[in-house]
Amino acid sequence: MSDSTLKPPTGTPLKPPVVVALAAHASNLQPPSTAALKPNSGSATGNPRNKCALKPGYSLMSWIKLCNSGADLSGTQGRVVPVTRNELVLHNKVTDAWMAIRGKVFNVTRYIDFHPGGVEEIMRGAGRDATKLFDEVHAWVNYPQLLGKCYVGPLKENASVSAPSTATIVDFAKPPTKATEELVTRFDWIQQRSEITLYLYTRRNANPGLFLRRINGEQLSASVLLGNKWHVFDFQLSASIVWPPKSVQIGSESGKIEIMLTKEESAPWPNYGTYVLRQDPPSDEFHDYAVVSCSDFNHDSFELCLQSFEQKILMRLPVGYHLDIEASVNGEDIQRSYTPISYTYLSSSSACELSLNFLIKRYENGNLSSHLHKLQPGASLRLSLPRGNFQLSKLAAHRNILLLSAGSGLTPILSLLQPLLKRNTNRIERLHLLCFNKTESDIWLKNKLSDLHVKDERFTCQHVLSQAIEQSQRISLKLLSPFFKNEGNIDKFTYVTICGPTGFNSAANEILADLGVESNNIHVFQG
Repeated sequence: MSDSTLKPPTGTPLKPPVVVALAAHASNLQPPSTAALKPNSGSATGNPRNKCALKPGYSLMSWIKLCNSGADLSGTQGRVVPVTRNELVLHNKVTDAWMAIRGKVFNVTRYIDFHPGGVEEIMRGAGRDATKLFDEVHAWVNYPQLLGKCYVGPLKENASVSAPSTATIVDFAKPPTKATEELVTRFDWIQQRSEITLYLYTRRNANPGLFLRRINGEQLSASVLLGNKWHVFDFQLSASIVWPPKSVQIGSESGKIEIMLTKEESAPWPNYGTYVLRQDPPSDEFHDYAVVSCSDFNHDSFELCLQSFEQKILMRLPVGYHLDIEASVNGEDIQRSYTPISYTYLSSSSACELSLNFLIKRYENGNLSSHLHKLQPGASLRLSLPRGNFQLSKLAAHRNILLLSAGSGLTPILSLLQPLLKRNTNRIERLHLLCFNKTESDIWLKNKLSDLHVKDERFTCQHVLSQAIEQSQRISLKLLSPFFKNEGNIDKFTYVTICGPTGFNSAANEILADLGVESNNIHVFQG
């Protein structure tokens, strides 16, 4: 639904389409003979199934390898694109074949040669809703699993949509050009009786940020940050909603933003309302936030939880970005850069999904950090909009990634862990963190990082101490060189992120250059 004139469905409320990623092992898939479209005389009637001999290299295992290769089998660059029946019928050729099964549209072009029933049989369903044909033979087959990487989007009824005059209109069925990649953010919505969910679609690995602001009960502004450009949706909703949102989810890999809102009155809406899309940044660079809690973390660090006053603003930073905190200290406005971390890393009961949560090192001569440490709940601070230049897309081709952090430089690294470990395309093989500190007591989140390794063995963490009682170490060529050698069947690391004091960052860069790591495979976080 991309226009306020579209009516919501009757009966059972729509739910977002669920696409199940293709498993890595053939044992989790149905045999290919049960995953193909067959004529009416197939197994549904008890007759032997018609099968064709597949060409060499087109077995089920070959299909699984292709799905796990990161190839764009859907042809949508990772975007979920609603497809009308008029659009579906255009894709009815062997070189361009889409089909719909139970309301989901799949691009089966690359699967045709893997189809055990042959090209002619699978083409019976091309360019049409093939649900009935599919159900006549093998309705029990887990088709979303077999064709998960071919998923285009939900099947929509034909509609005449008039977009707002400021909206950009793009044919999403075509691969994006550089211009449309930079300009387009797409909107959709669904509702249940008591909830409405707004979807903002960007593109795969877009790593979007979100600045969500409540204006009144029926108006809100959703500003999406892509790189250094803002895409602002000004919504006028059909009725009032409860604030804050029930949940806000951002897929750094999929590029999808999901905003779930509770209706003030539980009843179906005739439409979501209206919106205007503009390309302007939020009007103010800094915004007022209140201290929710401030508590000690260890001997020289503390936890700080902040929320906007009256929770009117909800801000989610892109992965690897930071913001500036500004406070007045002795009559002077002072700013420093900090990276929020997930509330799950903190012990404070006040830390939650709706707050911005920080782990901050207190410096003896640090005017701002000392000031922040003394703040009481309710105190006011000013926070900037997100800042940064980290491009998550640059890591998409890399499966073995080395993370280097020193001291409080751990915080931007923390923001990378879950997005990388949850990545479905070109799945991570090894994510290794080298965490540099002076002493054992300076280490942040040692147990949390150890627990993460237990949950996911692809992640490992090694602590390096420069003032250890035994085996003190610093960053060096000897320490890093083993990570860039192929040993047996273990691949070397091909991408490195660095965050720490200026001297540490410079030393790491020089060592990596000596080891032959190209500069475009290194990212240094700058505060």
